[in-house]
Amino acid sequence: MLRVRPVLFTSRLDEYAALLTALGLACTENHGGWRVLDCGDGKVGLHWAERDSPQDGTTAPGFELRDRDIFVRRTLADGTHAELVDSDHGPAARVTAPDGFSFLADPVTDLAPRRPGALAVVQLWHTPDVDAARKVLADIGARPLPPRPVGSAVFRAKNGGLVALLPAGASGAGLALEYDGGLAALGARLAAAGVPAAQGRGTLDVQTPCGGTLQVFAAAAG
Repeated sequence: MLRVRPVLFTSRLDEYAALLTALGLACTENHGGWRVLDCGDGKVGLHWAERDSPQDGTTAPGFELRDRDIFVRRTLADGTHAELVDSDHGPAARVTAPDGFSFLADPVTDLAPRRPGALAVVQLWHTPDVDAARKVLADIGARPLPPRPVGSAVFRAKNGGLVALLPAGASGAGLALEYDGGLAALGARLAAAGVPAAQGRGTLDVQTPCGGTLQVFAAAAG
């Protein structure tokens, strides 16, 4: 039982929350410096960061799960390193890939089934070893999907959200979305809400509050 929930660290919490809301996510937690937005097929966490600090504008990979003890035991049995840890926000499970890249999975009580809809959260995993990353995702219970434009390999978490693997020289994480509908119509809706967006090649490139780009991919079957 696993759900995708990358965490974006930003000094522009209100602006990012407004952007994700305009895209169709709904805020389900608001604790000032920590917010969670949900689209039914994955979540996005927003964590406050000091303006212009090294953390500001970065994304940390993350998941939600029901029982961290069972998760760690099963992940270890399948061959990927996992351990129980006490993070700065409470008990969690940490998974470490062979290259040392790691991410947290936080236990939650509301691990509802995936609700397919127009949007899906896509957690991007930049990795120098796609094959090793594939095994890690399989070992934590994610399911491989047929090829799609968002990455060289894409996995679905049972309780919502996608993870896309992208070959890179170093490990890292990012955020994207998939949209099951017309990207042009979504762009027009965003423009009406005052959110700049440009049609790319198979994507809608949405301007973020920090001046970057959030890519929205056209959804594929599966």
